[in-house]
Amino acid sequence: MGAGRWMRRLFGRDRWRPVEVTKDSRTSLSLDYLTFKDLTTSNDELLEIIADIERKLEGGTAFGMAYLRNRTVGCATHTYRMIICLDKLSSRRYQELHVVFASMQKRLEAILDRTQPASPGTPRLIYPLSEVDSSSAARVGGKSANAGEIRNRLRLPIPDGFAVSIDAFAAFLGHNQLAGEIRALQLKREPDDSGGLNEISQQAQERITSSELPPALAEAMLAAYDELCPTHGSEPRVSVRSSAVGEDGEMSFAGQYTSVLNVGRAGLVDAYKEVVASLYSPQALFYRSVHGIPDEDLPMGVLCMTMVDAVASGGACSVDPNRPAAETLLVSGAWGLGVGPVGGTVSPDTWVVSKTGAREILTSRLGWKDTRVDPVDEGGVASMAVQASERQRFCLSEAHVRELASLVVMIESHYHCPQEIEWALDRQERFVLLQARPLRTAVGERTEPAPASQIDGHRLLLTGAAASRGCGSGVVRRCAESDDLAAFPAGAVLVTRHSSPQFVKIMERAAAIVTDIGATTGHMASLAREFGVPAVLDTRDATVVLAEGSVVTVDADSGGVYEGRVERLLASNAVAERKSVVGTPIHSILREVASVVAPLTLTDPRNPEFRPRGCRSFHDIARFIHEKAFEEMFRMSDRVTSATQKATRLDERLPYLVYLIDIGGGLRRAPSPCVRLEDIRSEPMSALLRGMMHPGLRWWEPRPISVSGFLAVATESMLSPGGGDGQRRLGDRSYAIVAESYCNFSSRVGYHFAAVDAHCSESRSRNYVSFRFKGGAADDGRRARRCELIGAILGRLDFQIERNGDLVNARLRKFPRDAMLQRLDQIGRLIVATRQLDMRLGPGTPIAWYVDAFLEGNYLFEPPGPQVQSAPAPEWPAGKER
Repeated sequence: MGAGRWMRRLFGRDRWRPVEVTKDSRTSLSLDYLTFKDLTTSNDELLEIIADIERKLEGGTAFGMAYLRNRTVGCATHTYRMIICLDKLSSRRYQELHVVFASMQKRLEAILDRTQPASPGTPRLIYPLSEVDSSSAARVGGKSANAGEIRNRLRLPIPDGFAVSIDAFAAFLGHNQLAGEIRALQLKREPDDSGGLNEISQQAQERITSSELPPALAEAMLAAYDELCPTHGSEPRVSVRSSAVGEDGEMSFAGQYTSVLNVGRAGLVDAYKEVVASLYSPQALFYRSVHGIPDEDLPMGVLCMTMVDAVASGGACSVDPNRPAAETLLVSGAWGLGVGPVGGTVSPDTWVVSKTGAREILTSRLGWKDTRVDPVDEGGVASMAVQASERQRFCLSEAHVRELASLVVMIESHYHCPQEIEWALDRQERFVLLQARPLRTAVGERTEPAPASQIDGHRLLLTGAAASRGCGSGVVRRCAESDDLAAFPAGAVLVTRHSSPQFVKIMERAAAIVTDIGATTGHMASLAREFGVPAVLDTRDATVVLAEGSVVTVDADSGGVYEGRVERLLASNAVAERKSVVGTPIHSILREVASVVAPLTLTDPRNPEFRPRGCRSFHDIARFIHEKAFEEMFRMSDRVTSATQKATRLDERLPYLVYLIDIGGGLRRAPSPCVRLEDIRSEPMSALLRGMMHPGLRWWEPRPISVSGFLAVATESMLSPGGGDGQRRLGDRSYAIVAESYCNFSSRVGYHFAAVDAHCSESRSRNYVSFRFKGGAADDGRRARRCELIGAILGRLDFQIERNGDLVNARLRKFPRDAMLQRLDQIGRLIVATRQLDMRLGPGTPIAWYVDAFLEGNYLFEPPGPQVQSAPAPEWPAGKER
């Protein structure tokens, strides 16, 4: 080893050599293309969300807060992703977008995080019923407030009890961190996924019932219970009933939440948790969604009242809900607790009573009272058989009916609107009122319908109680509460044994409802009226008479069910208007969210306001980014440097050399010195090249030019300096950047600059073609006329055109794949056909004739008449400049 080499090793000069890093433009171009794809994907996703929000604003589709949060997060995510992608494409030239986005994001968070006003003063967990009235609704919920109002203002009989407050509910959720957990569960569900709804409901309810109450709340509830003992015995039984904010108000929530009956001291805490958990039952979640009520607006209060030792129970409506002007009220009842007649498991006795004079009973109907619901010693309730003798007699005497009617009229007079009441008759024959809520009545008036009777060609199959007016027809679908209601088909007639508030989940889809058992004063009847579904209840044997799959017509005005489709009835008794969420609290929140997300004010890139600070919504940000991203992709070929060392020459007959740079599936084989057209996998590039190679172009033939045109070109060439777009000299290479569904082609030949950027796939929403042409060798007037011609041709091909002097910008979006490829073929022909045309377009040239000539395939723009046969195309040696 020589001394010099030994010294170099000793001091490390052989081991440490400077490394020169050369940027690989091909890799950079590939990354730019992938970034652009991510950007356009997010743009499409964002526009889909905006379109969905705008559909929801129309009010015909139900949604909940989970939908709102999900869509808002989606909008923000895709908008921010587009900003990041534009940062990468533009070397962070648009940093102001981050500031604009952050401001909008803050506005959205303020809208979604808005909470109910806190209760004044120190939070209070328990209110004795003696301290509650209608002004307490925000603190104890609707049911407790109404019970206190009737007891303390009207002095009517209401059981003793206490209200567990909204503050207690908040304390329970906060103690177990339940609010965030349940919100996260709901965000996982898509709006129309009923299976997901059931799963989320089960998880939320299990989480609530397995949680512990804060010690202070459990102690306060038990202390309030103990205060009932001196009056009602050592361990009085109580009912634990829901009292959510908004319940028993403008919307009934009839039967949507749980009531736990016949509860002792030991079961009080668990009963409270069961009622709170019912806030997230499947039917409750659906009901709130349809009515546009955010979960945050419905904290759950709970009403605990002593049980009534009831001989009979039921419901009453202070007016006939289907004929509110008839000056009559309805009463229904059955033996035992009101669970049966109100819940729809017992066919009740019914009375129609005059509201005037001595409360005359106008009609009465004996119910089919084969079962009753009673408390059991160990707690809870059970269904029991009714003795045969009691089935055949009314549960109330006529005197009792008139007495109850007077109480109902008093409550209606106090509230100044129709009321729906639940009542019980104790063993001392005293009426006790259990709850009152506003009654939803039919809108508008109708003439008194005739009793259901035969109609020519259509048998009368059944009659029953008209619970919700209107007329509907469809295929019979028999269901039970336990069935998979998600499979219930739209437009079918629900036929079921018992009426049940569980069927609220299909009321938007049902044409009508028919039941064996049920009452006009029950929960399901209330819901049917809210949803505008014609309903005939208490037919006794609908599930036997109406065959699955048969077509029937339900006339809920007369209470008749007919065979087949009765057009005469359907035409004269239209179904009541179905629900709309317009005007509901959640629709108002959606409208606020949409104001930040959806409006599009940036439409014209030439407007001075087309800048980041001009964005007023996520939609504006997306529009701005989309436009600037196209500009960056147009400049992609300008960044070709080291990638040219790996470029592949196209060996085809063209008027100039074309080199291809594959950035992802654009070629069928690995890069090689040269490829043919059939080796190109990129569909948009293949279409463009096929246009350029069209045999009718005959670019190798000399073009006739005028002397003035030749002089204009010669003069311009001598006087104009080189440089800039469209000013590169003849012989420069043209580059095409290709991927499987993408191409970016830039042609700089002579004094002309033409660029094409295109994406074509089966995804129509992502398809686009952008084309730019600039320059020419002639004077300004001739160049401008050629651009006028190009713009006119592209306009006939459906492009949007922007033209300024000798510059043409054209864009086509969202056409089907085949249509896009056809346009790219035409652009290829246009680039070649017009490359020297400026020499011929002198003053007074008929541009319209040239447009027609091109579109008719006359690419040489030959005038009509005998033509000299053209020369065949020359054979070009491989690699020779055209």
